[in-house]
Amino acid sequence: MPHHETVTVTGTIRDVFAHRFVVETSDGRILADVTPKGADIITLRVGARVTLTGHMKPSELKVDRYIEDGGRPVTIDHKGPLDHLAADADPAAAIKGAEASGYTLIGEPRRKPKHFELLGRARDGMLYELHMEFDGHLRKAKPIEASDPKWAGLGGSAPQA
Repeated sequence: MPHHETVTVTGTIRDVFAHRFVVETSDGRILADVTPKGADIITLRVGARVTLTGHMKPSELKVDRYIEDGGRPVTIDHKGPLDHLAADADPAAAIKGAEASGYTLIGEPRRKPKHFELLGRARDGMLYELHMEFDGHLRKAKPIEASDPKWAGLGGSAPQA
């Protein structure tokens, strides 16, 4: 099944783990996720017969619509508080934030669904993969080796100091 395909499945809930649960369908078991927000409005019960519609990800079904037999449909909104910023994501904010955090940038920012990734060198010469929020805040700085294949597009390997 292709990733991110919208699917509808019907089955029985076999296991519940907070906002994730296993549904047994005629085609096998599927891990489903209603998010913590969805778990606040739905009571997941082992043994309940359900029909789920959502986006199939590599590891789970992100449920957009939940219907328990005999019940009313529940729509689950997966948008977070900052998702509205994604449409206006500007790499200049990521660059400015990384530089303000003390990094010298190498190459161009790479757009991801919820952040930008940049390659940066710290003052001590170490290389870092920087994850920058759309508003320019540093989410994560992961040390990397100069030979990291993810950044090989920058001349075969990340530049040395």
